[in-house]
Amino acid sequence: MSYPTVRNTVDALRKSGKEAFIRIDYAPGDVCEFDWGEVNIYIDGTLKTFQMAAFTSAYGNYRYAHLFPKQKTECFVESHVLFFEHIGGVYRTVVYDNMKVAIKKFVGLTEKEPTDALVKLSMYYGFSFRFCNIRSGNEKGHVEKSVEYIRRKAFCHVYHFDSLDAANEHLLSVCINLNQRPQIMANHMTALEQIAAEREFLLPAMPKYESARIETSRVDKYSTISIDTCHYSVPEFYVDKIVFTKVYSTHIRCFSEGEMIAEHKRCYGNQQWSIDIGHYCQIFKRKPGALAHSVALKQADIKWQRIYTKYYIKKEKSFIDLLIFHQECPLETIEKAILTLEKLTPTDITTEKIKVICQRSEPCQEVVQTVSSAIVEKSKEHLESYGALLPCSTEKFSTEEVIA
Repeated sequence: MSYPTVRNTVDALRKSGKEAFIRIDYAPGDVCEFDWGEVNIYIDGTLKTFQMAAFTSAYGNYRYAHLFPKQKTECFVESHVLFFEHIGGVYRTVVYDNMKVAIKKFVGLTEKEPTDALVKLSMYYGFSFRFCNIRSGNEKGHVEKSVEYIRRKAFCHVYHFDSLDAANEHLLSVCINLNQRPQIMANHMTALEQIAAEREFLLPAMPKYESARIETSRVDKYSTISIDTCHYSVPEFYVDKIVFTKVYSTHIRCFSEGEMIAEHKRCYGNQQWSIDIGHYCQIFKRKPGALAHSVALKQADIKWQRIYTKYYIKKEKSFIDLLIFHQECPLETIEKAILTLEKLTPTDITTEKIKVICQRSEPCQEVVQTVSSAIVEKSKEHLESYGALLPCSTEKFSTEEVIA
C-alpha cells in the first residue's frame, strides 16, 4: 500500500463526522452502575493486588467501593450484598460491562446470557440489569470515572495497612468524605443529600443474601478438601466422606449433616494448604513422631508452637493430650495455668498439672495469692512470739545486762 493511499484514507477519516452522544436525565432510585478496578497496596509489609468493586448512582453520583482478593463470583455477589445493605435499599436497574462474572456467554453480536449467580441475585433483590455494548465504557461513564477517582483519593498517599479489613475501613471512610462534597452539576448538593432524597424511590431493603459459592467435595487421605486447587483440613474421621462447603470471599466453612465441622481463612494461591492441628489429634496419638515436622504444627498458632518448643520437646504424647484438652478449655486459660506452674514448679510442667489448675473453680492467680498470704500470716505470728521474749524498754535491757 502506497503512502498517498494511506494519507488519503486518514484524511477521509478525519473529515468524516464524529459520533454524537445523547445526554440522559436519570430518575431518582432508577440506575446504578458497577465496575471493577485494580488496586496495589501493602498488607502487613507485603505488596498485594486487590480488586476494587465500585458502585456509582447515576442520579446523585453516590460512590461506594470495597476491596476483594479476586474477581470471583462470590466476591461479585458479596459486593452487591454489602452495597445494598449500606444504602438501605436497592436500585431498580444495575448496569454492567462485559465482565465474566456477569456474562455467561454471548448470543449473537449484541445479546448476552447472564450468569446464574447474577440471575439469582437479581431475582432475590428484584432489580433488573443491562449490559454495555462492547468497547463502550461511556455507556456507564459515572462508574468509569469513579473507579479511578476513588482509587486515587484512597490509595495515592496511604497504601500501607495491617490487614485487608483495615484497608476496607479506610476505603469506606474515603468514600464517605467524597459523598459529602458539594457537586457543581447538582446545584452544590452533596451525593449524601441526594441519596437521602432517593431512598423513597428505591426498592425495599431485603434480608442479607447468602453470598457464598456452594461446593461439595470428597475428603482425601490427608483429611483435606480441595477448593480452587487449595487444600483445607477437616476432622480426620471424615476421610473419604462428602462434605458441603460454603466458599466466601475471605473464608470457607465446611458442613456435614447440617453441622459446621471446619472453618478456614480463604487461600488464593496455587496448591496452598490450610491445616488446623486440632483436626489431627487422634492420628498424632497413634503417630506422635510425626508431630515435630508436620505442616499442622508449623501452621499452628504461634502460642502453641512456643508451648511445644519450651515444654514438650520429646514429650509429644503429653502435648497431644494438651491439644485434646484444648477442645474444652480456651488457650488463654491454659497459658495462665502454665504461668502459675512456672511460679510453683518451673522445672516440672506437665499436662496433668495444667489440667488440674484449669479445672479449679477459683482463678489460678487467686490460688497463688492465697498460698502467699497464708505464709506471710504465719511468719508474722512467729515474729510476734519471738518479740514477746525481748525486754519492753531500754532500762530493763540495761539492768539485765548489768546482772549478767
